[in-house]
Amino acid sequence: MKKKSTYLEVGVNLRDVVPSEAFHPGELFYDELKERGITQKSFASMSGILPSQLNEFIKGKRGLSAEMALKFGHVLDMDPVYWLNLQMIYELDLAKIKQNKLNKRLSKLRKAS
Repeated sequence: MKKKSTYLEVGVNLRDVVPSEAFHPGELFYDELKERGITQKSFASMSGILPSQLNEFIKGKRGLSAEMALKFGHVLDMDPVYWLNLQMIYELDLAKIKQNKLNKRLSKLRKAS
């Protein structure tokens, strides 16, 4: 039985890939609302989320809580895990970017000494 590989055909380990930018799930959520023709105000009303909180999420100033994900899922008839996964990926990407910057600085310091 052939073992599944985590490598692409070119030999890049996907776990080592550091994105150049992290995309907040609010950006995708905004696109979803636009595609469905739902305004922020009407979604806030349907979901019971304060309009200011919804706007902060869409603008990337607020993260997604499990409670918000449940409300998103209910109103949009989607699995709330989808939205939580997007939040998790965003946070991991931010951490990878930060760690990569730190590693580059440490590498420069090591070379200088």
